[in-house]
Amino acid sequence: MTVRAGDAGELALLRTMLLIRAVDDAWGEAYLREEIGGIPPSLSTGQEAVSAGACAALDDGDFVFTTHRGQAPQVARGLDPRQILAELYCRRTGYNKGKSYHVTDVARGVIGMGGIVPAQVPVAGGMALAQKLRGTDRVSLAFFGDGASNEGAVHETANLAAMWTLPLVLVCENNGWCISQPVSAAVKAPSIAARAAGYGLPGVVVDGNDALAVRDAVAAAVARARTGGGATFVEARTTRLGGHLAHDRQPYRDAAELAAAWERCPIRRLRERLAAAGQLDDAQYEAMAAEVAREVAAAVEFARASPYPEPGEAFEDLWA
Repeated sequence: MTVRAGDAGELALLRTMLLIRAVDDAWGEAYLREEIGGIPPSLSTGQEAVSAGACAALDDGDFVFTTHRGQAPQVARGLDPRQILAELYCRRTGYNKGKSYHVTDVARGVIGMGGIVPAQVPVAGGMALAQKLRGTDRVSLAFFGDGASNEGAVHETANLAAMWTLPLVLVCENNGWCISQPVSAAVKAPSIAARAAGYGLPGVVVDGNDALAVRDAVAAAVARARTGGGATFVEARTTRLGGHLAHDRQPYRDAAELAAAWERCPIRRLRERLAAAGQLDDAQYEAMAAEVAREVAAAVEFARASPYPEPGEAFEDLWA
């Protein structure tokens, strides 16, 4: 079953989420097999609906700023899984020529991950200001987590976005855990989005495990930003099914809580919704999943077969 890339319909959203999870799984497995080294991967397992839905609300020419879990919006924005995985394998055919897993593709509006929590947020605000000064209708969208929402960079950016009526969408991906600390212990407000009122911005809470709900909430925020209405703060409440990093066994989580979280898996939910509507049967779903599996398997082989960058290239492509 082939679904067109770039389509924001329900079947396309389901395929995007399957592709995000498959790319994530491939990266995590490569690390655990010691095919790649460095910092253990941060995976988006269980959070796919946030990136898939939010990016479906954007147009070509809009900008996305990602967290260290950046591969989900990279996939959702239509980046090539071969080049994503080649970068994660540190190969020269990757988006950054194998020199940084902070994947960047300016042509697709993916500016890259922030190595500092939440360094990408003020940069997204800066891009929104630049686009406003240029007189464009382009929108910047910044992803950040529930833990990052406590950082000054988020508060300062939100305040400036309100002051300057910036075309910015702030998407807080609240997965319930600040690494190993429950968000209930880190945030005492009724919701993270409730803080938006203090900045003078609208705040929206959306079911982050429902890709359609995320798409619609972000689409409303994007439309507001694009027509001069300014920024919006969107809190997408989702669930992290895997550990904070690939090797995290999550001993701090209750087994029953985690099992219940798997029942809310966004891929499962959308599949069941489409099946109930008569839009997808088991055979069609299996065909879609198999197509995604083949695509990612080919991407892994492409990455493995690609060369490493030469040592002399280490200081090329640097900019500030």
